Amino acid sequence: MDFAPVDKAGFVDVDKLAELIRPDTTLISIMAVNNEIGSIQPIQKISELLADKPTISFHVDAVQAVTKIPTAAYLTDRVDFATFSSHKFHGVRGVGFVYIKSGKKISPLLTGGGQESDKRSTTENLAGIAATAKALRLSMEKQEVFAQRTAHMKKILFEELQKYPDVVIFSDMENFAPHILTFGIKGVRGEVVVHAFEDYEIYISTTSACSSKAGKPAGTLIAMGVEKSLAQTAVRISLDLDNDMSRMEQFLTTFKIIYEKTRKVR
Repeated sequence: MDFAPVDKAGFVDVDKLAELIRPDTTLISIMAVNNEIGSIQPIQKISELLADKPTISFHVDAVQAVTKIPTAAYLTDRVDFATFSSHKFHGVRGVGFVYIKSGKKISPLLTGGGQESDKRSTTENLAGIAATAKALRLSMEKQEVFAQRTAHMKKILFEELQKYPDVVIFSDMENFAPHILTFGIKGVRGEVVVHAFEDYEIYISTTSACSSKAGKPAGTLIAMGVEKSLAQTAVRISLDLDNDMSRMEQFLTTFKIIYEKTRKVR
């Protein structure tokens, strides 16, 4: 197994990915939208790279992309498989689904009764499936509004946070998902900032649930060449239609207080 390198902005380097392909390569798996900083990966360019390589299956992790960016940005004709998770579009936790391109075959996850087209035998989670379908439909209907509103809120936060000299922003505006903004305060660990916001009933996270539970800095930032001490400062804001400008103002007012309080430890 080889890991595709990313550049300093967090995008997969397609040229270096091409160099990793060997005669025995059977699968390439790419995250459509990075869950830690929101970079939208070059799925179209990778699709073009694989256009003349039909023996290589192309899988896209679309968990952070679905309902957030246009489907065409991550589900090209060359994509063979794509995976999704319900909780990212207000569905229930623990339910996911997979897109399988016509003509492609996969081995069953579980064997037995042949449920779910013989891909995952066992009694179906009908309530979870129905709830996921409903949540997906409703979220897709609001996708354009979601992109516009979250991008506007992100732009305001981005511009305001830039005014603080000890703030480092890891998520840009162009070619990044509209709902993710990751930043850090130099010299202050991310969990300190998260807990400080909790005191004001504002809830953000230290990048992804995976890295935060392991107590490790964001793997994406490390891969980008960010120093470990700086990567450990990272926190992630996730925006949604439930947010509005009054909450952005509340966040920025609170951030100013926290920024001043942490000055002593920087």
